[in-house]
Amino acid sequence: MKNPDKPFKKTDISKKEFIEFLLEQRALRFGEFILKSGMKSPFFINLGDVNRGDAYEFLGRALAQTIRQTFPNVTTLYGPPYKAISMATATAMAYFREYGQALYTFYSRKEAKAHGEGGMFVGHQPQSDETIIIVDDVLTTGGTKLEAMHLVEETFAVKPAGIVVTVDRRTKQQSDELAGVPFAAVIDLNDIIDYLQKKNDPNYKTMKAFYEGV
Repeated sequence: MKNPDKPFKKTDISKKEFIEFLLEQRALRFGEFILKSGMKSPFFINLGDVNRGDAYEFLGRALAQTIRQTFPNVTTLYGPPYKAISMATATAMAYFREYGQALYTFYSRKEAKAHGEGGMFVGHQPQSDETIIIVDDVLTTGGTKLEAMHLVEETFAVKPAGIVVTVDRRTKQQSDELAGVPFAAVIDLNDIIDYLQKKNDPNYKTMKAFYEGV
């Protein structure tokens, strides 16, 4: 882990740097894992392991950079519960710091609140002329991302313009539930495989077999 007295450098973030960041934070691990979908995986990505101020600053900049490149008309960020709530906040802060544009943010609960402000959503209430981008941790099948899009559209009558995640972990053979939905990721599995191969890390063979479905 980096020394807090030596913050992450403030330049454009390369894919290599982002992968090294995930490894350093232990947000990317290798082994034998069972995913929520029931799929067996030789690696596991958990953005919940990013839990320190300077690390959030770096993560926010990486997501802000990807959003700026892919969805330059963004006005609003939505963070589904729970990990993406802090990610959306970090991204909005980075976006303002790097590009001088203040983005709105809002997030949802998993269950509606009956007291206080009530309802499912907290934060900004989107309007019809806004460009909403969903920020989340990883993409495995796309099902939960579509649910998030539908929830926002049904509640506010505004369809999110796209989705941005840190890692697209879909395999080559996986069905694409997000067909037709604008989407971007900081990195994907091929980026990780290329990085490991250049490092002569034997995990690249297992990762490649997983990606190819063999």
